[in-house]
Amino acid sequence: MLPAAATAIALRFNLPLSLALSWIANPFTMPPMFYFNYRIGTWLLDRPERSFSIELSWDWLTRELGLLWQPLFLGSVVVATCAAALGYFSVHTLWRLHVTRAWTRRAEQRRLKRS
Repeated sequence: MLPAAATAIALRFNLPLSLALSWIANPFTMPPMFYFNYRIGTWLLDRPERSFSIELSWDWLTRELGLLWQPLFLGSVVVATCAAALGYFSVHTLWRLHVTRAWTRRAEQRRLKRS
């Protein structure tokens, strides 16, 4: 959270949003996110899913990652692209709705003032 806050302040980004988003991708949520990305990648590459057991060692990581990297990478790119597009268009739509409502409200206030 501290690097996210420092970066948001330094670059004049949205601080509450930066802090909230740092809670989405954290050590507890990364394994399900990686597994989801891997499943998307295997589906796109039309490969069967490999069953594996997790072992926290460098040997396991290099051996298994050598076999899993392509579907994991492709799934991660596809999911990230879709999430970015969804986020962009959602924020764009919400901002447009907010501006339109504010514009209408101001026009109504001006009309009432003249009456």
